Amino acid sequence: MDTKHYQDFPPVRLLLAVFLLTVMLSPLPAWAAGSVTGKITDKTDGESVIGASAQLENTTLGSASDIEGNYSITNIPEGTYRLKVNAIGYAPFFQTISVKTGETATINPQLEQTTVMASEIVVGAALYEQDRLEVPVTVSVVTDEKIKEEPNPTLDEVVENVPGVVVNRAGGYGSSTVQIRGSNTFQGGAIGTRVQGLYDGFPINTPVTGEVVWTNVNMNAADKVEVLKGAAATLYGSGAMGGVINVFGSLPDKFEVKAGASGGFYDDPPSSDKSEYYKDNTPWFWNTYVGIGDKRGDLNYNLLYTHADDDGYKETSQSLLNDVKLKARYDIDANQYIQLSSYYNATEGGYPTTWSFDNLILAETLVPHPEYAYDATTITSFAPWFPPTGITTPKSVYTDDTIERKNSLVGLNYVNLFSDDLSLDTRLYYTYNSSRINYNNTDADQTYATGVTREPGEFNQDKSNRYGAGVKLDFRASDQHRLLFGIDGNIVDVQSTQYTAELPAKNEFNDIQEKNLALFVQDEFKMTDKLTALLSVRYDWSGIDADEVSYVDYSLPVTVFVPGVGPVNTYPFTSTAEIENSSVDAISPRVALNYKATDDMSFRASWGRSFRAPTLAERFVRDAGLWGGNPNPALDKESMTAYEIGMYKVFSDRVSFDIAAYMNNYDNLIESVFLFNSADERYFFFENFRKARIWGIETSLNLKPVDELSLNLGYSYMNAKIVDYEPNVPPISIDNNPDPEWLPMRPEHTASISATWKATDRLTLNTTGRYVSEYKAVNAYTDPDGENYPGGFIVFNAGGKYKITDNLTGSFLCRNIANEQYEEAEWYRAPGRSFLLGLDFVY
Repeated sequence: MDTKHYQDFPPVRLLLAVFLLTVMLSPLPAWAAGSVTGKITDKTDGESVIGASAQLENTTLGSASDIEGNYSITNIPEGTYRLKVNAIGYAPFFQTISVKTGETATINPQLEQTTVMASEIVVGAALYEQDRLEVPVTVSVVTDEKIKEEPNPTLDEVVENVPGVVVNRAGGYGSSTVQIRGSNTFQGGAIGTRVQGLYDGFPINTPVTGEVVWTNVNMNAADKVEVLKGAAATLYGSGAMGGVINVFGSLPDKFEVKAGASGGFYDDPPSSDKSEYYKDNTPWFWNTYVGIGDKRGDLNYNLLYTHADDDGYKETSQSLLNDVKLKARYDIDANQYIQLSSYYNATEGGYPTTWSFDNLILAETLVPHPEYAYDATTITSFAPWFPPTGITTPKSVYTDDTIERKNSLVGLNYVNLFSDDLSLDTRLYYTYNSSRINYNNTDADQTYATGVTREPGEFNQDKSNRYGAGVKLDFRASDQHRLLFGIDGNIVDVQSTQYTAELPAKNEFNDIQEKNLALFVQDEFKMTDKLTALLSVRYDWSGIDADEVSYVDYSLPVTVFVPGVGPVNTYPFTSTAEIENSSVDAISPRVALNYKATDDMSFRASWGRSFRAPTLAERFVRDAGLWGGNPNPALDKESMTAYEIGMYKVFSDRVSFDIAAYMNNYDNLIESVFLFNSADERYFFFENFRKARIWGIETSLNLKPVDELSLNLGYSYMNAKIVDYEPNVPPISIDNNPDPEWLPMRPEHTASISATWKATDRLTLNTTGRYVSEYKAVNAYTDPDGENYPGGFIVFNAGGKYKITDNLTGSFLCRNIANEQYEEAEWYRAPGRSFLLGLDFVY
């Protein structure tokens, strides 16, 4: 019998089935209707504006201008409408028009040039479209043009230069975190992420840990990215306490076939590096994609497949990605549409390790070897009962470890624009997330330096199925009040080998369920012509179906002496405790003000409270590879109060400036804490251990000295302190930091710069630079002198794109031009210099 490989990919079958069904629903023409046509031009020079969006407001009807600036909107029911035209770099155009049955109205919009930022439209701050100058909170937008400057970017690369955003990566498909205004520390598995990741408004965070693997979110099908900060996230509930990153998928306005391929290699590290990995070895990486999209009457769709393969810039950082994205929209009539947002990706990669170190057991000291930064970990332990040369745990214990992930989303929106004043948005969604760590792919036991033994085939895995639904009603009650009502809920069914309440057994799954419910209301109150208030309140409830937790207690070791090995710590004791907060709830209010002082300057101020429920991983974590963990049955929710003031000013068509000052007060902050038991072995658990205050200033300057050159500069200062710090007895790891009051893994200074130069009609050159100051405090490998702490680097990239033909573009990119040797996470070397060539075809 022939093997049916498609049976291994049920999410792919689902996406293709939905796609084919949608294509078959091709619309019939509407005969009793009118149309609007015309040509969109630049008011200054009369040149055609290509790719402008022409839309009839409060309807599903719209079009895009072609290569000659022409547009056409058809099948319009008789009536009066307002035509809105948008294009990047131009001020919006509006005109009221009357459409009669069987007739064609001709409107030729002339657009006035303006700065890119002045013409930005943002969605996430209020859950509907707003002009950038009228938004009362801080929102950063990464445009389609910015995304496409580099070949085949991932989400972490797209947002790493946004002011206030810091990315921490362990390498490959290992842990990666994105923090906004110091919201996150760096923790294994990215547990407890306080940034909500969204795709077209649907959640993409893994429900079990809160993690988004930012490095494997491919951006080939993205239209733009919005980054919401501070009180902007209040409407999004638990998980968005630190901010929101929303990726908007693209839909073409005409038939389009696109494909691309890129490849490159990692350069050798400097001669001072002693790693074996680059000797007689050049790691390569490559990426390919192919897609098709079209707008056929009332049907609009975009289907894209991406494959990526990377040898890894260091040992155990190899990776493999297969990704399918499908977005489709069907306009039922002029006032209703259905939209599908979906993806499926499968990744496999090495399990990145730190650089090697010596373990001086009696001195309770770890001596790192950053000169072997690109090799997998080897650990040499020294003690009187060992040989003088110590006992070495070879890197072969780690090089066979792998991570496998599968993630999928199917999200469906039904939108009904009942009238100019009332609309309804309902949504259903399903997500699947699976993460598996294979610790031992050999036929023999493997023993870590900590004494932990991994049996052949041993793994940890969690699988989650999330079913969600939501309704949002948008009602313009009067010229002064626009009201928004919403309800959202989901149920998460989890199978896991460790993140459940039962005492786990190796390679065996247990079940647990989490439920979440939220209600919210918002009023956009136009107090005067210049002053607008955004008032909102949200109620959240989150609970799990467990009352007690059982676990191996790593605080109670029993030491036994093994002949030929020496003392070995065992953990024979188990504990069972009542879960004190199996459910949590919170009310999150927000008040935000925008004062539009002039047509080109606005001031904003906001206050808001938000909360985060502990994730299943924080409640029940037990195994972090090298160390054991104790669940915390007393873990409770954490909360934050955010304050912000800011100003946005457009000085001219060539200069715009944004500045914001903020203060975030955290209460019952959930963080991981490393403790030492009576045998001086590390173990960890999560606790509500601190009050913290993070305040800072963000600035962003956008310049266009000449038409061909664009510059963007950003700088952020952050002060992140533990308000109620006192040394612990007995000490915990953070007490050993140079500044133990500083919150771990929050850099004080960050800066970014980017420049794009359109050298000719066909050649565009760009460069980006990023600075992160040295971290003052870390979590695990603490040192009173701050030796080998991450940060303290400046990295520049440079690239270019050349339009070979109207359909074919070539690209070149050099990342980390100076081959800077640096770390974003503790004892994990970041990539050195690399070179990349690519070709992109669009028809």
